[in-house]
Amino acid sequence: MSKKTDELNDAVTQCARLRAQAEQAFGAGELDASERLIDQWLEIATASGDAVLIDRACCIRSAVQLERGSFEEAVATLGKILLRSAEPENRRLAAYTLARAYDRREEWNRALFYARLALESAQKLGRQEWIASSENQIGTLLLTSSYFEEAIASFERALRVLPQTASIERSIIIDNLGYCYTIRGRFKEGFRALFESLRTLRCLGARRYEIEPRMSLSFAYLEIERPERSLRHGLAALAMAEEFGDQESIKTSLFLLGEAAKLLGNDFGAQRYFRRLQESYYPLETQLTDMLMVVDARSMVNLKA
Repeated sequence: MSKKTDELNDAVTQCARLRAQAEQAFGAGELDASERLIDQWLEIATASGDAVLIDRACCIRSAVQLERGSFEEAVATLGKILLRSAEPENRRLAAYTLARAYDRREEWNRALFYARLALESAQKLGRQEWIASSENQIGTLLLTSSYFEEAIASFERALRVLPQTASIERSIIIDNLGYCYTIRGRFKEGFRALFESLRTLRCLGARRYEIEPRMSLSFAYLEIERPERSLRHGLAALAMAEEFGDQESIKTSLFLLGEAAKLLGNDFGAQRYFRRLQESYYPLETQLTDMLMVVDARSMVNLKA
């Protein structure tokens, strides 16, 4: 084996180690640490002259840039990689991250286009976990746009290719599916899925991820006019959202709690939740509390949008 081959193999090994560390830091929200590791990875990849390693590092760096709000720079880099690269893993990573970028901009048609490209690459690679991840991404985008039946089909396909073992990833998809079932009036299937998601996350000790199925259950109980149970799950969701500083979930929980209190005939409690919602998130909408007290807004709200 030549010296050059040895050096390239060594670079691949080092880059794989740095990638694992960078993705772990990224998943924990440690963006500075993740970026430092990616810089080391990119330095080694550049010295090796391997275009695949360089592009892969740039894809991960773009994901970090998106978290920092650098949309234009990240999208430009990912678009160039997608155009020039024939390597399936890099194409999948670039397309998946572009879908996330356009989802954040609420450009859902573009997001769906790239999500489907990512799925094609994942299928070519035969990586079941990536196929499931892309199907979930597509399902979430369809759900955001209120294409519920199409979203259900995507979530069901995702679950079919994932291992049956308990995991956070599987529980997230089951929650999404349960919410869709509920929206479509399939309450028996919806509650079964939502409680499965919640039970699994509790067993895994993944408190942060419990927020979503708690909110979904709060909504589902409103739909079958069981406001006391809706209130219980809504309060649990609000407490966890406050614990983790999840502003979107705090906002959604306040809406659900207001609706539950209203259905219970507790106007004072409903006004309190709706007023906090208005003052914290819609300060210019001074009539929002009064409107929510007299209008059934549930049919106008998509919790996953």
